[in-house]
Amino acid sequence: MKNRPLLLILLFIAPVAVYFKSVGFDFIPSWDDSEYVVDNIYIRGFSAENLGVIFLKPFFSNYAPLHLLSYSLDFAIWGLDPKGYHLANVIIHATNGVLLFFVLLRLTRSSSLALLGAALFALHPLNVENVAWVAERKTLLAALFTFSSMIFYFDYREKKRLGLYALSLALFTAALLSKSTAVMLPAVFLAYELFLSPDRKFRHLVPALLLSGLFSLIAIYTHPEAASDGNNLFTMEFLLHSVYPTMMPVFWKYILMTALPINLSGFYDTALYDSFLNPVVLVSTLGLAAVSVLAFWKGSPLVRFFYAWFWLWLLPTSNIIPLPVYYADRYMYLSAIGLFILFGLGMRKAATNFRLEKAATIAAVLIVLALALLAFSRQNVWRNEVAFWEDAARKSPMQERVRLNLGYAYEMRGRYDEAEREYRECIRIYPNPKAISNLEMLIQKKEFMKRSAGGE
Repeated sequence: MKNRPLLLILLFIAPVAVYFKSVGFDFIPSWDDSEYVVDNIYIRGFSAENLGVIFLKPFFSNYAPLHLLSYSLDFAIWGLDPKGYHLANVIIHATNGVLLFFVLLRLTRSSSLALLGAALFALHPLNVENVAWVAERKTLLAALFTFSSMIFYFDYREKKRLGLYALSLALFTAALLSKSTAVMLPAVFLAYELFLSPDRKFRHLVPALLLSGLFSLIAIYTHPEAASDGNNLFTMEFLLHSVYPTMMPVFWKYILMTALPINLSGFYDTALYDSFLNPVVLVSTLGLAAVSVLAFWKGSPLVRFFYAWFWLWLLPTSNIIPLPVYYADRYMYLSAIGLFILFGLGMRKAATNFRLEKAATIAAVLIVLALALLAFSRQNVWRNEVAFWEDAARKSPMQERVRLNLGYAYEMRGRYDEAEREYRECIRIYPNPKAISNLEMLIQKKEFMKRSAGGE
């Protein structure tokens, strides 16, 4: 780490190089890009009315005004050219990698661990969804302000200057205004005080906890509008006999996806379970309990902290409050960092025990390069709507929403026979009213086109 400035420049340039081809990608209108950007009239100018809607009202079942404001800035520069929106995502993600290095350096006191964790974060294929999808800007912004807030918090804890804590709180507020999942930051600070701080202090966390509570209530208030069915989402019957048992194996899938990021998808099939006594659920639950006991009982302070980090950042998207999607790559943007550092700690311990430091360094470099190649390849799925939904349909063929959106993507490109096939497949899986309506209108359109061609 004698050449730290050069390595930090490389840490910024590497994800830019890997993700730069996404700058040429289209929007994905059928997957939130339409609501947030393409058809969003409130980002088209900084009028009092637009800013009022952005800052004072929930939008698309979220309260994330800085997320929307970032699109207003993009629109002022680029109009509706998707290149600028994608470029902004790439730059924010690369910046996040550099900021994360400094966060991890303060936490681990190890330049090599910090560099490995930041490199894995910057180049891991799980994060392709966050970077290549314009609508996921909110997660990138929340991470940007979260990492910045953490840096000032650590400065405050070392230098005891209240101005630094005020800056940390301001940046935390900006993170909350970008995405509600930032509410977990005070819990991460609490874990830091419990496991890593040389002088545990908790009273100063009260303002951050109050902010977190306020924005948690706002998120709960706006959340029901996003529900796919809108019925019985908060009954104990639904939670205990559907949502929570289903999530136990999903947590293991997250760990597997991080360790072996192949066959990733923008929309996953989820096996549903209705009881904690189901063998798959029971084994998954007992396994998680055993790993947790081992981590907190036998683990070092760093192991305990980063194991807690993994769970704390995953908590908001772990369906404690039901979400329309059970699990997704984008939910791991912050959470996976905990696994990256645990992996680095394991490599360091093995290298020390077997005196294989050089071999471990080479292995780490090769792993990062392999992940970068996978991320570079994975991006192709996001180049346009057809590519995205075709990939999702190959991997989740029984998801009616995937078939519906693929049909829409085909129809928008004049591929009417293929669109009709997908609408019919969607209806076969589930009689989605939107698919039925789209199919009827498509058949009418095709008949009109035939009559017009016959008349000519």
